[in-house]
Amino acid sequence: MSISPPKPKIQFYRVRTFSEKMNVTFDFLRENLKPLLKFSLYVILPLCLLQSFFMDSFMRVYMSALGGASGSAAADFTSVAGYYGVLIVCTLLGSILISALVCSLLQTYERRDRRLQGLAFAELKPLFMTNCTKALQIMLFSFGVVIAAAIVVALLAWFSLWTLVGTIFLLIVGLVAVAVPFALFTPLYLFEDLPFGAALRKSMKYGFSAWGEIFLVSLVFGLLANILGGVTGAPWTLVTIIGSVFSIASPDAGIESSVWYRFLTYILGVIMAYGTYLGLIVSTGGMAFQYFHLREKREGVTMQTDIVNFDRL
Repeated sequence: MSISPPKPKIQFYRVRTFSEKMNVTFDFLRENLKPLLKFSLYVILPLCLLQSFFMDSFMRVYMSALGGASGSAAADFTSVAGYYGVLIVCTLLGSILISALVCSLLQTYERRDRRLQGLAFAELKPLFMTNCTKALQIMLFSFGVVIAAAIVVALLAWFSLWTLVGTIFLLIVGLVAVAVPFALFTPLYLFEDLPFGAALRKSMKYGFSAWGEIFLVSLVFGLLANILGGVTGAPWTLVTIIGSVFSIASPDAGIESSVWYRFLTYILGVIMAYGTYLGLIVSTGGMAFQYFHLREKREGVTMQTDIVNFDRL
């Protein structure tokens, strides 16, 4: 019985076409599907359990507010806004964890002779925690930029409507233009040993020089991530719509308050949340290989490594 030779290790730093970036991204995902699923369950499943609980609570409060069951518009608004805010925090936290996890696994794959075979979370944890800290810094910086933009809009609202409209238009155009190269910031900052400011400047420099490439990668892999999230979220959406219709048609039946219905929506909510984060794994991996492509193209990382290895002989 012949044993097929192992596949060659994926080389990260290569200049690739768009189709090659897609192929190598999915090659990495296929080769390391088991550790990706295993570690994502460790990291994301507890968050998904919590997120589904708040999603269920949000929907009950929201439907109650639409029906005017509580009788207080202020209380309805506060409850809906509160649960929605918690869901946003959960989503941001999930994005941080997924970015840190994918980049940590990529870094470990590159450095480790056995790739990700037999990798234990204890071995991955120090790098993962470091990357979580970096991803959190990026998230806080992004949040600060959005808050600053909102403050500018609020201040200019005191002048005139035309000033406000013009400022909002310029802000939207500017944020869209900057958001594309900013997508390169996460893999660059997590992979390179650079201070925050230097990494941000480098990502903007590389990002604007390849704006179209990054936009295309973000668009295609973002669509794929949304498709995966939509497929896993379809059962929850369908059950929720059916429950709402029956609740409106037969208010006395108490379908939405029944134990079996709430348990079903909770489980489906966990699946939906986990599927959304699996989609982020795909898009994060795609952007990572876009970063590898740009760095090799601009810096010649492979050539530098070969020279260093040759000098050590």
